[in-house]
Amino acid sequence: MKGVSCVTVMTVLGVAVNLPSLVNGQASTNDRPIMGDLPRVSLEIYYVDPPGVTVETLLTGLDVVWSLEFAADGRMFLTEKAGRIRVVSAEGELDPMPWASLNNVSAEIRENGLNGLALHPRFSEEPWIYVMYTVDKDGDEVANRVSRFREVNGRGINEEVLLDDLPGSTNHNGGRIRFGPDGMLYVGTGDARVRERAQRLDNLGGSILRITPEGAVPDDNPWPNNPIWAYGMRNPLGIAFRPDDGALFVADHGPTTEWEPRIGAFDELNLVQKGKNYGWPRVVGAPGIPDYVDPLLSWIPSVPPGDLVFHNGDLYLTALWSEALIRMRFQDSGDPNHVTGVERWFNSRVWRDGVPAVGAYRRVRALAVGPDGAIYMGTSNRDGRFEPGPDDDRVVRIVFEDN
Repeated sequence: MKGVSCVTVMTVLGVAVNLPSLVNGQASTNDRPIMGDLPRVSLEIYYVDPPGVTVETLLTGLDVVWSLEFAADGRMFLTEKAGRIRVVSAEGELDPMPWASLNNVSAEIRENGLNGLALHPRFSEEPWIYVMYTVDKDGDEVANRVSRFREVNGRGINEEVLLDDLPGSTNHNGGRIRFGPDGMLYVGTGDARVRERAQRLDNLGGSILRITPEGAVPDDNPWPNNPIWAYGMRNPLGIAFRPDDGALFVADHGPTTEWEPRIGAFDELNLVQKGKNYGWPRVVGAPGIPDYVDPLLSWIPSVPPGDLVFHNGDLYLTALWSEALIRMRFQDSGDPNHVTGVERWFNSRVWRDGVPAVGAYRRVRALAVGPDGAIYMGTSNRDGRFEPGPDDDRVVRIVFEDN
């Protein structure tokens, strides 16, 4: 088949051996985390041209598309990193005027800016759009904020701040927000380059937060008056709920550039449960330690994750540095959480002459499933990591033959 190659890569699926000793719950060797073993090798299939799909470009000339979401009336909303919420008609026409412009966004540095976006679950009756973005604080410091805007006459007005002063930095801000099937808003926050934040329940960094649409802490959160739902994350950028049962999946960045010698990634896919600890920075990979939840998958070399979405039973993950759309399949009738196959689309292989192969769309981030059954994917090529193309950034539409 055209454009297909098979490459063996290391994928965490289970057990660990030869663990370093623990001191007060932390690794005792140079403050490095306990590293779970990679007990077996999984085969990933690479498709330059994935079978059974066609891709068409919907929009070009955008500026770091961070989030996409559809309203019931067929409109698509998206965020641009510099602080604009844009709207696209059901016919695919981009409104030249922003739906809302945020003037207080700190967006000059790599991962700062207007990031997450989510529509109220009953948007037609409660026309609120929720966002997460970075703001300047005193001096050179920044923080992150979750707020919402109400749609009036086709524009967003009357901002209401729901969560403020969330930890912020040049990197590791998290930023993905999603409404769950329970009607609550889930917020991914990064450790903002201070690792131990992720292990503190009195700090909202490195966690998955859960709040009501009005910003209150739900009574059934694991800790009273605390928005933390789960913790021990480094930089969670993908949040998706499985349609069949509402299970929460989160994709988290591993420590690609931390410590010397470098650990090498350990980007993770996690099944996230109420009140659980996912280990960062105490552990990476799957060491099998009862206090921490092991990931379903962990990648070396780095992916790293950009977004997650379910489509027809498969889970799709955008890969930033390795420039691919990753499809994960769950075809084990006895275990719905067992990943049985992994495919990388729009790329040929991980390495070429010591560097990642260039993907067809380069850095891909935002994902959404449209009312037409297609997957919509946005790129982040103007985010300062690499040289963008002349028509970046863009939104493409991935159409499945069986739709």
